[in-house]
Amino acid sequence: MKRTIAPVLVLVLVSRAAGASEGVAQLKALKAREWALPELGLKLVRIPAGQFVMGSPRDEADRHDDEVRHKVTISTPFYMGAYEVTQKEYYDVMLPDFDHDSWQYARGPLHAGLALFYRHRTGGGDYTGGKLNLRHPMECVTWHKAREFCRKITERERKADRLPKGYVYRLPTEAEWEYACRAGTTGPYNVRADRNGAEYLRSAEYLSSFANVGGGKTTDVGGRKPNAWGLYDMHGNVYEWCLDWYGPYPSGEVKDPPGAATGKKRVARGGCFNGPVPYSPPGQIARGDAFSGAGPFLRSASRGRFSPDVSFYAILGFRVVLGKALATASD
Repeated sequence: MKRTIAPVLVLVLVSRAAGASEGVAQLKALKAREWALPELGLKLVRIPAGQFVMGSPRDEADRHDDEVRHKVTISTPFYMGAYEVTQKEYYDVMLPDFDHDSWQYARGPLHAGLALFYRHRTGGGDYTGGKLNLRHPMECVTWHKAREFCRKITERERKADRLPKGYVYRLPTEAEWEYACRAGTTGPYNVRADRNGAEYLRSAEYLSSFANVGGGKTTDVGGRKPNAWGLYDMHGNVYEWCLDWYGPYPSGEVKDPPGAATGKKRVARGGCFNGPVPYSPPGQIARGDAFSGAGPFLRSASRGRFSPDVSFYAILGFRVVLGKALATASD
């Protein structure tokens, strides 16, 4: 019996090893459609090279003046996280030995690197006694910590020889984020719709692509429909850090724009759970204030900006890309 099973086991192991090898080869050639980081399980999808018009038209509802339209070329494919980085993924990389249960009852400070919605509320603002929200997006994370997470997985994947040449894990540039969010769409959101009336924009059919908007807290990633390129929660759940300093857009057509050279705040995109449904009549919500309501800030072209050191916003998380290494956005 053992003599007949052993060869089968060997064949299975060889087959699995060959499959994994082929997957790495496809990834390194930038041809794999999807990739999941071994051990961590963080899933990425391939975003093709191409061109798009970044920004918004002047007549788009709730448009801001910093969304000047301009043509952008994304010259090479890259991979983007299908989901926002989850609390489990973040803890596994950044706090692998953290004693979550002891912290729960001791109620230590959040500066340990934990999310605010780490536990379900049990009443009266008490977070003890609940379950870990491991599938919720990581939040209360600074821009610097998000970058450190990317550096750590880059180092690990480089050692394992699983990186395409010249590529690293990092935050997306603002242009990459909007290009990936739109996935070929040109309207306010990445939902392909034949109708645009107010009633339809509030319908369950339309809102099925928006992540827990108005829900008052984060929710599991991937609970709604993805966009055309397989990316979930690009509208809602949490804002997502980008690599760029916040600044005015370049004039004219650009290729792979790296963002402003200097600044005081970093860009964050996609809006969050803390606000109204993603539609408001023009002028209903005050402009220029990231906390005046979430509806306008869910739009594909909307530009949030935050201090890179802020560490107590449960509305702010991140998503990773595997893209070309960039000599920009220094700490």
